[in-house]
Amino acid sequence: MVAEGAPPLRRRTLLLGLPASALTLAACETSAPEPTSAPPPAPVPEVDPAPVLENVPAEQVEPGSLRLTLEMDVMIVVETGWNTAPQQLDGMFLGLDDSGETLRFTALDQDGTLRWTAQRPHGQQRFALTRTETGRAVAVLTEPAPNSASGPSASCYDLRTAGLVWGPHEMPGPLAGPGLLVEVPGGPQAVLATESGAVLLGEAELGGGRPLAEHLGTVLLCEERELVARRGAGFAELWRTPLPEGLDASALQVLAPIDTTTGHAVLGDGTNPGILLHLEDGRILDEQVSAAAHDHGLDVTVLVHGDTVRGLDPDGTERWRHRDPEQLVLLSAGERLAYAQRPKEGTLVVLDTSQGLLVNPFDADRSGPLAVPELFSADAATSVRIEQTRYLVTTTLDEAYGLRD
Repeated sequence: MVAEGAPPLRRRTLLLGLPASALTLAACETSAPEPTSAPPPAPVPEVDPAPVLENVPAEQVEPGSLRLTLEMDVMIVVETGWNTAPQQLDGMFLGLDDSGETLRFTALDQDGTLRWTAQRPHGQQRFALTRTETGRAVAVLTEPAPNSASGPSASCYDLRTAGLVWGPHEMPGPLAGPGLLVEVPGGPQAVLATESGAVLLGEAELGGGRPLAEHLGTVLLCEERELVARRGAGFAELWRTPLPEGLDASALQVLAPIDTTTGHAVLGDGTNPGILLHLEDGRILDEQVSAAAHDHGLDVTVLVHGDTVRGLDPDGTERWRHRDPEQLVLLSAGERLAYAQRPKEGTLVVLDTSQGLLVNPFDADRSGPLAVPELFSADAATSVRIEQTRYLVTTTLDEAYGLRD
């Protein structure tokens, strides 16, 4: 039992002495659909866009029913209702299920509380988590235009309470991301203001620059061969950094979701090795990277490029290096472990972020597909995936753990 008044659990301890191995991922087989003639477009169902407050404990998953890492077994796991990858900000997770007649959004607190749900019609659908100028964490949900004469619209809600901040506002095009970056048909991309939903950055304000992302209220642009960060309604410049030689500025893009816990962004041109950029101050942390993740348990940044995985300390010093037989796809890092996939073999590679050694953190006596971690909060809550189904490993300790038969 956890003593009354004890501080909340913020870190889970890595179990040491585990055998080294790489683990086989369960394969999900699909069959190609029979070719058919296109059916007539279905009518768009009427949906009330207002979020529904829940504020109840999410449905718990039966203990032992998932093949989790050993240290995650001691935490309460809940159902999420997501079949796509969620986003996370300030310990709040938001994801959606797009398999029904409407899109269903579900917002979960990292402690396992179901905060709110919302629905939207299917369409060019995206959502973004960001911050207003006052630092308020918000979720921006979009919905398709009701007719061809108008554009999609966006509404902004407080991420924790679902209170309306602004909207619905018509947008000049669909949300493209990262963040509130908007794709404008026939023109340059625009950026929405987090405080109001108005177009913060349009063609007149670009001055030859090209917006790459909006992240928590900061706009990242490429101006000729410089990376520039601007912020706020006044569009004040925060920093300016030369783009390293060898990268094509015209093809530069953000390669993966920007980490909301660190502000790390991976940029590349699709041909040459990418860079790891710190959005808070413009520092280029590394120039040989295609993917990155941060382990808050040890404060180690994990970088992948080709078949090489490296662990960096906060000052940029390389702590360890792992060379793999195959090029790797980095999945996530957290709680002293990093997860990557060998696409050709279909196997999962798990590395100890302290030394870069291969480890097996799963119970070898259990069978079934692995619950693969895909997104961590700074406090170690984790979205895990089995094929297309997601679950949330919460920050709440299972007080009955160890007392069951």
